[in-house]
Amino acid sequence: MPRVSDKRERLLAAARTLIHRQGFRPTTLADIAKTSGIPLGNIYYYFKTKDDLGAAVIEGRTAEFRDLFDEWDRTLPDPRRRLAAFIDFVEAHREELARHGCPVGSLCQELDKETAPLAKKADGVLQQQVDWAIGQFRTLGRGDAEGLGAYFVAMLQGITLVAHARRDPEMLKRQAVRLRAWLEQA
Repeated sequence: MPRVSDKRERLLAAARTLIHRQGFRPTTLADIAKTSGIPLGNIYYYFKTKDDLGAAVIEGRTAEFRDLFDEWDRTLPDPRRRLAAFIDFVEAHREELARHGCPVGSLCQELDKETAPLAKKADGVLQQQVDWAIGQFRTLGRGDAEGLGAYFVAMLQGITLVAHARRDPEMLKRQAVRLRAWLEQA
């Protein structure tokens, strides 16, 4: 018999995938139950509302990026190399991003059409990325670190959006080359 946390993790994994592919509002708890293999009624044991489940997915995304950034900060001595690692991360996921868009950017766009606490939570993941990038540019001694950090993340989001709109993972790859070249000059 699966442990309680296994079921919760299965629900989160299903929600994460479905929300990325379909969007938050179109994804139903029934969809999540079916994909996770957990009876619909049991979802409420782990999450009281769909927004609670959405918040847990967003918290997972926040933790994922925190862990990535911590790893890069710990293992890569050069801030430019850390920023390049972010580009590499996006490029490595180009097939999924071209097919379904950025899981963070898409969620922010969808939820920001509302004025809900969940939207603010999703925006926090994007802000986390901007803050991290600003820190990298500050470490490089750039006085314009805030603008550069925001520009860097906006470029990654824009590249992903256009690749998704065109369903063209190779476009994402080509634009990543350009972003790396810009980074070397920044």
